[in-house]
Amino acid sequence: MGLLDKVKETAQKGADFAKEGVKAGQDKIDSHKLEKKISDLKEELGGIVYAQKSGNAPEDADAEITRIVDEITAAQAELDAGDSADTGDGGTEEAAPSA
Repeated sequence: MGLLDKVKETAQKGADFAKEGVKAGQDKIDSHKLEKKISDLKEELGGIVYAQKSGNAPEDADAEITRIVDEITAAQAELDAGDSADTGDGGTEEAAPSA
């Protein structure tokens, strides 16, 4: 029975390792999606600012700018929270220098 227990244990370790890999991959995909969203929002923001400076801005340009900046701030906070969670779960990241 000892051999069978070792095989089961090894198989479980392999399954756990695979789950960690899948989670890491999903986290990376989520980070890329947030980065893309931030990039798209900045592009939209630039368009509105350009329209303002060229005299072609819609009436609600200031409200749109505020909305976009708020969305960028929220997405960046989410991205930063995900990055800090990644560094605290297994020590695979380099340790930060102590203050």
